[in-house]
Amino acid sequence: MAVLSLDKLVLSPNVLQKVSDQILATKAHHESGDRDTDYLLDADLSVLGKSFETYMEYTKKIRKEYYIYPDFMYKPGRKKVLQHFLELKSIFKTNEFRDRYESTARENIRGEIESL
Repeated sequence: MAVLSLDKLVLSPNVLQKVSDQILATKAHHESGDRDTDYLLDADLSVLGKSFETYMEYTKKIRKEYYIYPDFMYKPGRKKVLQHFLELKSIFKTNEFRDRYESTARENIRGEIESL
């Protein structure tokens, strides 16, 4: 869908491909090997390392996004996603984001798991 919208801007095929790849990379958040994409992924996850209050507001929005699932389905799925992040050597791909957010992100995620 984004590629169709971006295509209207008459961007080069290389730029379109890169943007498409970056958007798709946000699904899995694996290290990409591309510095720009890694920064995008880290920016996308930066809310995990914000204040606990900001993080909890974010979790309310996530829950709202998945409103169609009752708690007995949502909570185990959410815990699985959160546990995945905790199992990563590092949540963030770049040193800048890692230094700034990693520790708080892990605390926030643990706090959310406990609240589920």
